Amino acid sequence: MTDRPGPWWRRRVGRFTAYWPTCLPGVRFLARGTLTHQIPLRATGTHHGVAARAAARLALDELGRGIAGEHQPEELECTQQRLTLAVSPWHSPDGYPGLWLRARLTLVLPQQDADRAQRHQNALRDIELQLAQDRLRRHELARIVCTDGDSARLWWLEQHLDDLSALNWASFRDTILPLVGTSVTERTQAERLAHTLLYVWERLDDVPGRQARFMATARTLFEQMGWADGFPWPSPSGDLEPVAPSPATVPLAAEDEQ
Repeated sequence: MTDRPGPWWRRRVGRFTAYWPTCLPGVRFLARGTLTHQIPLRATGTHHGVAARAAARLALDELGRGIAGEHQPEELECTQQRLTLAVSPWHSPDGYPGLWLRARLTLVLPQQDADRAQRHQNALRDIELQLAQDRLRRHELARIVCTDGDSARLWWLEQHLDDLSALNWASFRDTILPLVGTSVTERTQAERLAHTLLYVWERLDDVPGRQARFMATARTLFEQMGWADGFPWPSPSGDLEPVAPSPATVPLAAEDEQ
């Protein structure tokens, strides 16, 4: 195998123009230049010369499409250099035995294709900006909103500053608040305590007068702890008889009073 055609071959040179696709659908490069191919002397003046020219043109088109189709429209300079390295030397393309060719070309991006590429870039930039904003919102939600209730309420208020009439605290309570910090744990603990107290109160209701004794004991305990003043004691109902506190409920004397 030789790396170039023999000196006895006849050289043919012609100009060509071709549109080769980019990797962006609907946008093409425009290639212009000269194509040189060589054919044996015995083919000169026969139909073999026309076939060789057609084969050279097809081989160049296949090579150009393969390289150009791997690049974005904005990679014009890189595509030009890769094509130059591929087609400038003499070479015999695969599938065309006995054919030798080389080319000199200039690659440009037509104005209408440049406009299409620019519109694509603008749309892509808008989408990327929207995705970046969504990531920032999620980060803000995780960093600020989900830390404590006060931060969550402030964030919710800032989201509706432009339209305070649309501020819906019920939606905040049902949608956002369960995600905040330890609100789920706090709610679970509060519900557990509420169920416990409800269970105790229902059991007290089984025996008449037991609620009154329980309330008297609880009030004495709260007085010992110093909490009785701020506690919302329920008013006694008609069926609760006042019961004198047992010795166990009498306030304990301080050590210095004994």
